[in-house]
Amino acid sequence: MPRLARLGTFGALAAAAFALAACEQTPPPSPDDRGFIPGGDYALVGMDGATVPLRNMTLTIAEGTVSGRGPCNGYGARNNAELPLVQLSPLQKTNVPCGKNTTIENRFFEVMQTATEMEYYGGVLKVKSPLTWLIFERGVTGAQAQVTAVDQARAGQ
Repeated sequence: MPRLARLGTFGALAAAAFALAACEQTPPPSPDDRGFIPGGDYALVGMDGATVPLRNMTLTIAEGTVSGRGPCNGYGARNNAELPLVQLSPLQKTNVPCGKNTTIENRFFEVMQTATEMEYYGGVLKVKSPLTWLIFERGVTGAQAQVTAVDQARAGQ
C-alpha cells in the first residue's frame, strides 16, 4: 500500500508540473513565421500522385507572394490569405511557347492557381488544391537550374 501511495503522490506532482508548464507564456511569433511555412526556394518533385520527370518547376515563397518557374515560363501571384492558407490572385505568367512541356506546365499552373493551403513537414512542402497535391523539396540546386536551361532550349523542338 505505501508503494501505491507513492505513485499517487508522484502522479499528483507530475500533473502539477504539467499544469504550471501550460501557464508559461509563449514567445511572440517571429516576423519570418509564415504559418510554419518557411519562405524561400522549392523545387517540384511530385504532382498528380507521381514524380515529375525533371526538377524544372520551382516555387519561391516570400512575404505575401509566391513566384517561380515552370519548364518554360515564369509566374508570380499575391497570396490574399495568411499562410498556411492560400488564395492566389490570378497568376501573372510570361508567354514563352513551351513545345513538348505545354501540358505539364499548364497543369502545374492550374493546380497552383486553385491552391487552398500549404503544409510543411520534414523538409517537404505540400501545396493542396481541390485538384491534387503539389510536392516540393526545399532549395533549388545548380544542377536543377542547368536542367531548366537545357529543357527551355529544347522546348520549341
